[in-house]
Amino acid sequence: MAVESANYQCPSCGGVLRYFTGAGELRCDYCDSSFTVAEVEAAFAPRLERADSRMTDTSPPTGPTHDVAPMRTYTCASCAAELVCDATTAITECPYCGNQAVVPGVLVDEFRPDLVIPFKLDKAAAVSALSAHYKGKRFLPGAFAANNRIDKIQGVYVPFWLYDAEVDASARFSANRSRTYRAGDEEVTETDHYDVYRAGSMSFRRVPVDGSAKMSDAHMDAIEPFDYEGLVSFSMAYLPGFAANRFDLGQEECRDRAERRIISTMEDVLRDTVTGYDSVCTESCDAKASWQEAKYALLPVWVLYTTWGGRGFLFAMNGQTGKLVGDLPIAASKVVAWFVGIFAVALGMMIAATSVFDLFEDDKTLRLAAQFGVPALVAIVTCLYFYSEMRTAREATQANGFMRRETFDLTDKADVFTSTSVTRRRIERTDK
Repeated sequence: MAVESANYQCPSCGGVLRYFTGAGELRCDYCDSSFTVAEVEAAFAPRLERADSRMTDTSPPTGPTHDVAPMRTYTCASCAAELVCDATTAITECPYCGNQAVVPGVLVDEFRPDLVIPFKLDKAAAVSALSAHYKGKRFLPGAFAANNRIDKIQGVYVPFWLYDAEVDASARFSANRSRTYRAGDEEVTETDHYDVYRAGSMSFRRVPVDGSAKMSDAHMDAIEPFDYEGLVSFSMAYLPGFAANRFDLGQEECRDRAERRIISTMEDVLRDTVTGYDSVCTESCDAKASWQEAKYALLPVWVLYTTWGGRGFLFAMNGQTGKLVGDLPIAASKVVAWFVGIFAVALGMMIAATSVFDLFEDDKTLRLAAQFGVPALVAIVTCLYFYSEMRTAREATQANGFMRRETFDLTDKADVFTSTSVTRRRIERTDK
């Protein structure tokens, strides 16, 4: 027999309760009564505890390597419909009566979050942000924005691990310092080479990694940052009106992603201390992190899905800040048109600037290369920039927003001269 869910119903009329983003309270869909989080928590806590106690299977799914996710069956407490969901779903909407069905036994014990950031932005804000996302995209097919409809939109509390760490790192760099002078009919460049060593320590606070195998890591990283000032102690009362999942990737599994970001950031911080050189190249970087117990938090995300041309497109919006990301389709014809147009304009400007070609008066090959190569390069670089606007869902490689820069301590440094290299270039005489 399926276990009964514990639904959030209005104490006044029995209607559907939902968390109202603008006011930070729960409101009834039918009688418009409003209740604070504390009031709802007090009213429904006993019912949730009884439901949780009846659900004995609280084991998490074994991870994304399984082809079929574990499923569970329960009955809606409002209409008695039998519902099926996977083992990580914590709250969802009953498709028959519209009530919020709280799946018992999911967010309890070690699966109960420590913190939550409540939704601040509603569905209308997500739809508006998606429309704004289409604007100004030069490679976007015109029909996509004009005719495309959102197939699915859902507010989801996504499980995140927030990592604190103290990091000790050391790095080696090769650095160069050059000087150029003229000796007779030659231009001489002398370059001094150095081996540079830096070591330091710094702390990082609440580096986020999503703990859901269902969610795209690129989308979850790209909607950062969340404003951690909005973090509050977890309560189930923030969830009605939104979907919510518990983690299916543990903090040990997710920590590698946080560590890679931290090490990359430490490398950049140490590199910034290498000054006074013309060029600096990283040779190696080693880091060791001392981790504190990660905090488990639910963070608000609007997920939007649309199809066009037989392909699916996923977008995600930060439900607190409104930052929206997602990859867009590209019209090949527009890419060609923009490339040809930019090339033609740049070529015209090059031809008009005849003084540029005087530099290559004695070399027709270089003259042609400059005449056509420079406009082509300008067109390529510009089109690559336009392309990057179409691809905004990217996995994070840095943790700059989570480092506590005031804690940085440069513990060791060394700059060792190794050698000098000399290059010579004959200067053609211009006098006759």
